Amino acid sequence: MDSVYVRQLQHYSIGYLNDLLGEDIQEKLSYHSIVKYDAGTGQYQFHYVGVIIVDDMVINCFPKYIHDKQNIKDDFKQVINVIKKYEASNEDVSYDDIEIENISFNLLPMMLFFIEDYYENGVYTRIRNILEENGDGEIDWDRTVNNNVAYLIEDKPFYTQLDTKYKINDLYDYFRMLHEYIITECSKYLEKRELLDLFDLTPVELSENSLEDFGQLDFILNRLQKELNIEFNTHKRKLLQVMYSYLSNKNIFNENDNLVLYGTTAYHDVWEKICKFVFNDKLNKKLSKLKLPTHLNEKYDADDELLNVIKRPVWMLNDKAPRESDTFIPDIVTIKDDKFTILDAKYYDLKLDDVITGQPGLESITKQYLYELAFKEFIQDHGFKTIKNAFLFPTQKTDISNEGKVTLEILNSLGLEDIQIIMLPVHLMYECYLKNHKLNISTLKLD
Repeated sequence: MDSVYVRQLQHYSIGYLNDLLGEDIQEKLSYHSIVKYDAGTGQYQFHYVGVIIVDDMVINCFPKYIHDKQNIKDDFKQVINVIKKYEASNEDVSYDDIEIENISFNLLPMMLFFIEDYYENGVYTRIRNILEENGDGEIDWDRTVNNNVAYLIEDKPFYTQLDTKYKINDLYDYFRMLHEYIITECSKYLEKRELLDLFDLTPVELSENSLEDFGQLDFILNRLQKELNIEFNTHKRKLLQVMYSYLSNKNIFNENDNLVLYGTTAYHDVWEKICKFVFNDKLNKKLSKLKLPTHLNEKYDADDELLNVIKRPVWMLNDKAPRESDTFIPDIVTIKDDKFTILDAKYYDLKLDDVITGQPGLESITKQYLYELAFKEFIQDHGFKTIKNAFLFPTQKTDISNEGKVTLEILNSLGLEDIQIIMLPVHLMYECYLKNHKLNISTLKLD
């Protein structure tokens, strides 16, 4: 099994990709818009961050800011852990109370679900109640009294036969064994592609069965459906639903395609989520919950969120009622004592050499100034003395650094703060995000 590393948005020639991946794989990735043609350069780019498995090839697409590949395996593993946490916080992967036909199929996340759920909860269990006469288990007094004759001795009833009961975990239950087969198959799939370590997993081998040992696919799916109809335990229903989806869709997958993905085409959203968490964004906090320098001004609704302070555009149409539309929204606002800070997470590969490259455009700069203008009245009403504005860029460097600022004179002349350029070490930011650790705004070294 071949494994290669490629960089998000790096330009690759068609000849290089064909040599690296093979023409069939390159065409398949282009068909799925994972690789796109850049007409400006005549070359191709990967529009993806994460793992791609196609045919016998594992393609590891690392983020565009990574240029030093000396520790690429460890760096990429951290990226995968970040994506994993991000996806878990943004998607419902519980499969609870979902109709089978509505479960979307994504092979690799489903495989990870089976193995990780096994680590946490073990295999599917079927508990059987065993009834005996004069056994060693718990006495079933209802059955004993109703089914047997009592002898009175000194006005006390005695029974020569006691109905007893105990419970056993049926190790040969059909669904338990099917679950063990699926877990083992998923583990072998990942192990063959050397992905277990990437996802912090260890091999699991519980079964030597093949799928055919459980019957034809239609028979297996029918049994799973019937079991779902009589099973009401939440976790067991989850397992049965995912087993059904895995087996039914895996068959279609094998017939029609063999492209497996784990990652995202929108890593900028991941970077934004990380920055919002690490710097404790307040935009969605109620005004009553904010620690303001002064009491909340009476003209504001205490139940409103900070985000709602920003005015919306109003469309005044002839002979029609005024209508509000969406407004611009900053990524992050932090409040610390009398300091009001507006931050924008910029997932750009910024290079500050003799020639600046990878920088945000005029629209981004203008909007960042306008964010401050949108909050200006609120800032004045509550006695904030310090206002800061900054872009947050990812870097492989080890220390947070303030690299200067960007200014737009037409807006700076309105008394608005220039936008500071902050480089954030991704390793530090990822560690904070994964360990649920916040950073004080002072670490940004804002002037």
